[in-house]
Amino acid sequence: MTKLTVNEILRAANHDFINQLQLIKMHLDLNRIDDAKKIIENYCNHYKSLSILNRLNCPKTVEWIQTFHYRFPSIELKLKIDVTTAPKVKKDEETVEYLEKTIQHVYPHLDPYSEQELLLTIESKEEILRITFDLHGKWNIEPFSSEKYSNNLDITTEKESINDWKYVLTFKE
Repeated sequence: MTKLTVNEILRAANHDFINQLQLIKMHLDLNRIDDAKKIIENYCNHYKSLSILNRLNCPKTVEWIQTFHYRFPSIELKLKIDVTTAPKVKKDEETVEYLEKTIQHVYPHLDPYSEQELLLTIESKEEILRITFDLHGKWNIEPFSSEKYSNNLDITTEKESINDWKYVLTFKE
């Protein structure tokens, strides 16, 4: 995994925060109150999702997701999180390793003129953890075979192309 220092992360986070404040101020100056409220709402929802994510009790996976934007700025990350309780089954290191290999495989081959979006859907209950990786965009390399890198993970591939790559990691007790 690409390691960033705490200073690099804080500097980037502060920069993003100031940008959001300036955007809100601009909308308020233009009397676009609803647009300013929407930015605030989106920002709050994003951080609420990150807070709920900590319930997973999988620190490496949580760190990977929370630092994704800073390590892979060309891909917009969207999260859908439903963490009822921390799962009993944990494959924290294996999960991060597989997610990282997936992104590292495609990232150098992204089309710089296309929008790239990753939707991570995380569902967790006591007996099951399911992570759906759904990448949309454009890249010039075929996705790798899931079996090649599975590391004893239960992986179901739903789509594999140079525009869409969707798979589900499932862990059951």
